[in-house]
Amino acid sequence: MEKLKILYTEHTGLEVVGCDELPGAGSNRKYYRLHGSDGSTLIGVVGTSQDENNTFCYLAQHFTERKLPVPAVVAQSIDGLRYLQVDLGDRSLFDALKGGRDAGGRYTQSEKQLLHRTISLLPRFQIKGARGLNFKKCYPQEALDETNVLFDLNYFKYCFLKATGIDFHELKLEAAFRLVAQDIVAIPGEAFMYRDFQARNVMLDKDGNPYFIDFQGGRRGPVQYDVASFLWQASARYSKSLREELIKTYINNLKQYIEVNEKQFRQNLKLCVLFRLLQVLGAYGFRGYFERKNHFLESIPAAIQNLRDLLQEGGCPYPYLREVLTRLIELPQFAPEPEKPLQRADGYKITENNPYVSRPEDGPATFSRYDGKGPLVVRVFSFSFKKGIPEDTSGNGGGYVFDCRSTHNPGRYEPYKQLTGLDEPVIRFLEDDGEILTFLDSIYKLADAHVQRYLQRGFTSLMFSFGCTGGQHRSVYSAQHLAEHIHYKYGIEVHVCHREQGISTIFPAFRAMVFAAGLGTRLKPLTDTMPKALVPVAGKPLLEHTLEKLKDSGIRDVVINVHHFADMIEEWVNQHPMGMNVWFSDERAALLETGGGIKHAAHLLKDATEGFLIHNVDILSNADLRALQLFAHGKAAALLVSERQTSRYLLFDDDMRLVGWTNIQTGEVKSPYPNLDARKYRRFAFAGIHVMNPSLFAHFSEWPDKFSIIDFYLSICNRHPIYGYVQSGLQLMDVGKMETIAEAEAFYNNVKKERE
Repeated sequence: MEKLKILYTEHTGLEVVGCDELPGAGSNRKYYRLHGSDGSTLIGVVGTSQDENNTFCYLAQHFTERKLPVPAVVAQSIDGLRYLQVDLGDRSLFDALKGGRDAGGRYTQSEKQLLHRTISLLPRFQIKGARGLNFKKCYPQEALDETNVLFDLNYFKYCFLKATGIDFHELKLEAAFRLVAQDIVAIPGEAFMYRDFQARNVMLDKDGNPYFIDFQGGRRGPVQYDVASFLWQASARYSKSLREELIKTYINNLKQYIEVNEKQFRQNLKLCVLFRLLQVLGAYGFRGYFERKNHFLESIPAAIQNLRDLLQEGGCPYPYLREVLTRLIELPQFAPEPEKPLQRADGYKITENNPYVSRPEDGPATFSRYDGKGPLVVRVFSFSFKKGIPEDTSGNGGGYVFDCRSTHNPGRYEPYKQLTGLDEPVIRFLEDDGEILTFLDSIYKLADAHVQRYLQRGFTSLMFSFGCTGGQHRSVYSAQHLAEHIHYKYGIEVHVCHREQGISTIFPAFRAMVFAAGLGTRLKPLTDTMPKALVPVAGKPLLEHTLEKLKDSGIRDVVINVHHFADMIEEWVNQHPMGMNVWFSDERAALLETGGGIKHAAHLLKDATEGFLIHNVDILSNADLRALQLFAHGKAAALLVSERQTSRYLLFDDDMRLVGWTNIQTGEVKSPYPNLDARKYRRFAFAGIHVMNPSLFAHFSEWPDKFSIIDFYLSICNRHPIYGYVQSGLQLMDVGKMETIAEAEAFYNNVKKERE
């Protein structure tokens, strides 16, 4: 311990003022949280194997350089027996999923999202992590081979199979094991095989982001093995449907790195599942039957059930092994527990007919006095029928009222009587039962169609109310989930009120900023008498094209910066309100460039806590702005980019995280990473459309009043997650020169035709 403290002081220059021993894992290493005199902490590790420690430190450094989510090793002792690594906290994915395990594998939506986030990172770790990796430094061997497989299979035979008392033919079983070993090793496997990828080996940082630990046993091998290890973990009790969802997520992410033959992938996955289950049962047998540890004995039935499911799906193509395993799962001590059937509602059917389809003889429709009045605000209520339906304060007669009383009521059971539909135990009860999910699925479809039509027509108010017996469980769950669904999908302002609980929340509308302050020098002589934003294309000013596009994506709150002919822009907006809330950021005193413009308008954008979209006024495109906003969720910034030819490119790594910029004509490179080799990274052109999170405003104080937003992004991309977004089939045109105006009209008409 004293040597570990000395290592800490040598590395940080600080004294250790506190030391907490942490619970050990399955190895002989000991972990400590070291508290420095400045309040910071690091994790200190003391191991007994120099080779194992060296392997972990080498892999951690390699993965850190590849920007993979692992705890960075910051110092290692000369003898290799001690090292310091970044402190990720105490919460593992295993801890976060406790509720689902305790409920017999019935996971809530938030827990499922954690699983999807974790397994989506695995291909990045396996494929990107293998690039440039010296597998000879892996411990105790560099690749999965037949000897390794046979060792684990015989471990199963001697430590589990024999302990059950089942009779088998030694030579026939050995022959089957050799076939399994040959087939496992024959699976294409140039990836980094984690080997022990499970929920206990995934830590969650303070923001809930997964980080991978305990990878020192990894080696070269097939990617399917880690999927089997993660999804067939016995204690997790993942349902077949959830496994299938997670497999699809994994495959979709794997396709970003390599070509995938999905049929072959699944065949090889079954083989790895078989191997992994036998391997796990061998470990459970040794730890349980021989070391008498109850924890492992309690895990055996779930592992046997996984094996039973695999055999039913034809997952063992070896006749004698299949015969032995079939007799094994039929032993009385492994009889499956009877399943409780889940009853599900049929839901409600809604019409998909479009009420606005008209016949030629009908003639044009008259304009409603409710059309085009402004941004839509959705109000969602939960209530008790005993106390009456919520009052409609909009004056338009209200909206939808849904009766949740047909669904299973948690309030009838003692554990839930003091809780609400916002509490995890109630959420788990409702989602486990399933009726509420079917009920909401139909409501989502109905609400989506209604919200879309109201946005198109410029209506300002829409109301949904969910009632149940007490306004406490089912109605609260339903109202909260619909409110979150509408806000996340459309970005509009949503008010949710749980009337009987006295709880109200406002989800603010998404916001955008339009850069309209430029001088437009390339559009002279037009811009000698008008601002670039009002230059007409296809009969409408560029600004109108931009605002219409923002409006179509659900954005109703817009900030426009003005400088050149600012009065003309303000007057045009006042005369053409377009059902939007518009604020002006006045740059009349000085043109501030893109970064300075955002900094100057920060006070108008800081409340857009989920990010705001930035759009150059002279860009026409078929960009899906809503998809870009959804992609940007949880990121510091997301930049729409394309593969168009230019001399200046943004540089991205394999995961599309921004790393730099280059001018291919001059060879100039800008990056916060020293000596960045631009040739090794993906090149894309910036499209002039991006999403920024206001959390980045904290760095604006380091910059002058006038600066480029791209230079800003480049300066912080090593500290904050800034990503590029590539839209399939993107069409984009920069209306920056006189000769492009005629082309722009044809471009706009073509995009409009395709959209229609």
